[in-house]
Amino acid sequence: MRMLLLLLLFILASPLTRAESIFLDPEDHFLDASEWLLKHRGFLPVPIIITEPAVGYGGGLALVFMSENEDAPASRNRFIAPTVTGVMGAATENGTWFGGAFYLRNWDQDRWRYLGFVMAASANLDFYGLSGFGADNELHFGYNLNGWGVFNDLRARVNDSNFFLGGRYIYTALNVDFDGSILPPALQPQDLENRNGGISLLVSYDNRNNTLSPESGLYLEYRYYIFDEALGGDLDYHVQAVDFQGFARASELWGFAARLQTKWVGDEAPFYAKPYISLRGIPKLRYQGEIATSVEAEVRYKPHPRWETSIFGGAGRAADSGNDLKDAETASAYGAGFRYLIARLLGFQMGVDIAKGPEEWVFYIQAGGAWGF
Repeated sequence: MRMLLLLLLFILASPLTRAESIFLDPEDHFLDASEWLLKHRGFLPVPIIITEPAVGYGGGLALVFMSENEDAPASRNRFIAPTVTGVMGAATENGTWFGGAFYLRNWDQDRWRYLGFVMAASANLDFYGLSGFGADNELHFGYNLNGWGVFNDLRARVNDSNFFLGGRYIYTALNVDFDGSILPPALQPQDLENRNGGISLLVSYDNRNNTLSPESGLYLEYRYYIFDEALGGDLDYHVQAVDFQGFARASELWGFAARLQTKWVGDEAPFYAKPYISLRGIPKLRYQGEIATSVEAEVRYKPHPRWETSIFGGAGRAADSGNDLKDAETASAYGAGFRYLIARLLGFQMGVDIAKGPEEWVFYIQAGGAWGF
């Protein structure tokens, strides 16, 4: 969702004459995109900005149609996200590219939530090994991961509670090409070309005040994936994941947020599906293992209803097994950022994070919350 909503950068660069009519909030007279996002008819051209260190800097374009959910005006007790439809494509400086289409919708007073997309991609990445920090040296193998896939996520609210039950179906057809045809010792030939077909059963709890840029509430989700030949794949393996996010306001000025996530896989999972430490400041897939866990906390300061600054930090571990995790080395990262409330009616923020991990400083353009949903 964050990448899909990077259209707000386009607004910030719009001429003042346009802002005077549609991009100023009549309530506080600050720059605001609510009316433009919800009332515009037709597809909007949206710039995509990529700052992920695993693939380098890059950009692209999306054509996005966003509309207010028909249930939103009648909903008094909960936030209901807008409906979003679009197509997109982007590329980065290291030759990575992707393209696809997506659709996000909630209906029946947020009793049902759906997210789906289809995508093709070619990503140039680095493989550092599957033993967590046992590969914490400069030895790595460059590879290209290319193919296509589909993703569908459907979940239903349990009665009128904040609990959801649902499932996912994922299918990918991927090929892996290592530079110089040198296969790392940890891998097997079956890791290089395969299809993955799987379903995921999930249970979640979500009482966040806003799914785009939450300031209060809890989000907890457990997912159990089953990848099997009977589901369209070539490999049989299981994946489990836990994601916990908490948000709180101590006052109008101060807020806090924290996240804990853990993921573990079966032995037959391809190397690119192995869990990795996921923290701002650490490149994706840099520290992998059969199990990976990370914790991140954030302190927020909001001197104005439109502006918010933050400092954050976290740590994570990756290892070959749960028993090894407690003795694994720790990767840590820290940083600071700011947000601007660019769409007040949606409660949607946008801004920048700068973070430092074990290897380098990383710059992120953030649309919505840093942790997704």
